[in-house]
Amino acid sequence: MKIFLKVNFVVLILFIGAFSAFAQTNAQIEKELVAALKEVQKYSNYGENSDDEKLSKANEVFEGKLLKYTKTAATLSYKFPELSKLMYNATSADGRFRIFSWDTETGGTMHDFSRVYQYAGANGKVYSEGEPAAEEDGGAGSFVYDIFTVNSKSGAIYIVCTTFIGSTSDHYQTATLFKIEGDKINDKVNLIKTKSGLTNNLSFEYNFFSVVDRKERPVKLISFDKKTKTLRIPVVINDKEFPNGRVTNKFISYRFDGNNFVKVN
Repeated sequence: MKIFLKVNFVVLILFIGAFSAFAQTNAQIEKELVAALKEVQKYSNYGENSDDEKLSKANEVFEGKLLKYTKTAATLSYKFPELSKLMYNATSADGRFRIFSWDTETGGTMHDFSRVYQYAGANGKVYSEGEPAAEEDGGAGSFVYDIFTVNSKSGAIYIVCTTFIGSTSDHYQTATLFKIEGDKINDKVNLIKTKSGLTNNLSFEYNFFSVVDRKERPVKLISFDKKTKTLRIPVVINDKEFPNGRVTNKFISYRFDGNNFVKVN
């Protein structure tokens, strides 16, 4: 009887915890996430209170909370207006795919970003997951500033646009193709035709100071025309002033023909 009562007590506690999380409004969830992210920024390597141990713990706590709450269906359509002032939140046009990315504050001139992916599976259930192990092993991450959507016969293709900050001047931008397949996300969608074969991404290095005068922040160098289904990346050249990449006004375009993204110029 004692074992039975103990088991039922544990079940009750878990139910109450789950119900409590479910009962929270999006605004309450956002308030909790903002407070957790401010703890990350409090112990930042870039601030006066830098503390590696506390910073690591704060990042762990924030990511845990973000993963927990983004499994709640109601949060997928919530804009998180206050949280978005502290991090990057990019959502697809169809509202089914979102990527949260934040500066872990652990870097120096090279910034390290982490991500959480939130998406609606084919069954309508909302899922969330952290970065794939392969990306984590690669060291510093990039932040997501845009997600473009292309409709295809096999479903929506998402073009995820990111920026990697290697140093004050050395930046990289990448467009990577994603798809939601069942209850998983696939980032190995090799539909871009290049000279070396099919690939899932296009990327380029550039000197940030060659575009520093642009008013928009973050600087968005990758664009997509929904009408023509054309993805454009800038032509970058090396010159004396910017040997590691001057962004020009010319573009390289890839148009989706129904099967692949094919270069058109």
